Amino acid sequence: MATRRTPLPRIFTVPATQAQCHPLLLPPPRRKVLGLPPGSIRALLTLMTVGFIVVQTARDIQVSLLWFESLMIVLAHYFAHRRFVQLSPGVREKLRAEGLLEDEPHPLYLPKHSLRTIIVLAFVGLAVYLTIQGRLRDPVATPVFVSVGSYFLGIGVGSFISWLNRGKPRAEKSWFESTKAAVTLFAVALAIVVQLFGWQNAIPFGNKLEALPLALMLFYFGSR
Repeated sequence: MATRRTPLPRIFTVPATQAQCHPLLLPPPRRKVLGLPPGSIRALLTLMTVGFIVVQTARDIQVSLLWFESLMIVLAHYFAHRRFVQLSPGVREKLRAEGLLEDEPHPLYLPKHSLRTIIVLAFVGLAVYLTIQGRLRDPVATPVFVSVGSYFLGIGVGSFISWLNRGKPRAEKSWFESTKAAVTLFAVALAIVVQLFGWQNAIPFGNKLEALPLALMLFYFGSR
């Protein structure tokens, strides 16, 4: 005996043009914190962190480890390599019209890439100021420039290698990544062994070996 099938409910779709006109189908507007454009609070925190570290270093006052950690967080946010799917202008305009793609935010109403430029110029200005005063190698300034310099150097080298390898097969691009990973892993492992067994005074420059893994790790993450 044949069974009667219950018809499935129809799924109605609303054209994109109707979705734009209907207020209930539009995506909720992005809420502005303190009435500022998206990303402005992160930008202010970044400027405060960078400004404090630069001013304290110029005053020959060493900042704590927590401020260095905060600095690395903001640097990673603004300078980390991001991979995006390339969209044609027509597709981007269509997605914006449908509310599926937001316009790029301009924190604090500043032009694009302003925050990155300010960060770089702040540390370049600090380096020039300390060089004029003959304090570039002071114990207070050295940790700042080792950390920031290693990270920026990694970004520059990674961008340069990516430019050289564009269009090449993936297998030909792996030599730099493999070499960089091997050197970084070896340096970190060596520093850990020296610290665990107390060999700082038994090998040359053992007391300064701890700074090398930090520089290489920052270089590694910067070049990703």
